[in-house]
Amino acid sequence: MLDLIKKQIARGIFLSLFFICLSLWGGYASAQWQSVSKVSLNQTPPLLLNNLAGETIDIKTFKGKVVIVNFWASWCEPCREEFTELTYLQDKYSAKDLKVFAVNLAEMKPRITQFIKGNGISENAIEILQDRNSIIYKTWKARGIPTTFLLNKQGKIDSVWTGAIENADSDEVSGRIETLLRQ
Repeated sequence: MLDLIKKQIARGIFLSLFFICLSLWGGYASAQWQSVSKVSLNQTPPLLLNNLAGETIDIKTFKGKVVIVNFWASWCEPCREEFTELTYLQDKYSAKDLKVFAVNLAEMKPRITQFIKGNGISENAIEILQDRNSIIYKTWKARGIPTTFLLNKQGKIDSVWTGAIENADSDEVSGRIETLLRQ
């Protein structure tokens, strides 16, 4: 039993260090929408995860909407700073058929809830999904965190943003979203 606990602790430390390194690497990338070819995805990978209420969410059911899929963790400083930008985008464009998903990496619900409450974020501001083993993160070939994927109304990945979105009102961010919403 003690060996199992030691292995779980070691795994947690390894994952934390791994994601810190990825996060730091991601921060040096140019922060802008890039072609999906940059992550070598030919099609949109599946995304089937539970939200904080325990409901299973399947991204396929959101065809007809523009979708943002953001990979994040509460310990990632750029992710924390970006969260208000993501909630702003959800508020601004939800009536125009934008859906934002914040996919949390490898953290348990109590830690996520603590993050939400500690930062004054409404629990319903954006839909938080749990990728407890980072399998979806790997399948989507995200390159560090935060990484944000923008999907068109047909459910295909249009572009990828590596690093934090710092100004959701910029032409670079809102302009691209508005273009997809008009299509």
